[in-house]
Amino acid sequence: MTTHRYDAEVNVRTKSGDLITVYPDTFGPAGMTAQQIHAAAHKAALAEVRGGTVEGSNVSTTGQKR
Repeated sequence: MTTHRYDAEVNVRTKSGDLITVYPDTFGPAGMTAQQIHAAAHKAALAEVRGGTVEGSNVSTTGQKR
């Protein structure tokens, strides 16, 4: 199975109220749907910003072959 890297940016509100943009590395199989990529990107972003809240995100479904 080929693994692809998908581009994602996630806007996260921190506990202190700041709004930051996280660009998580999102990897998965070729042909992931936008919904699957969003879910993986949100999970990765919230792992980086503990206690944060996702306010929005953008992803690309055109993966780069790894």
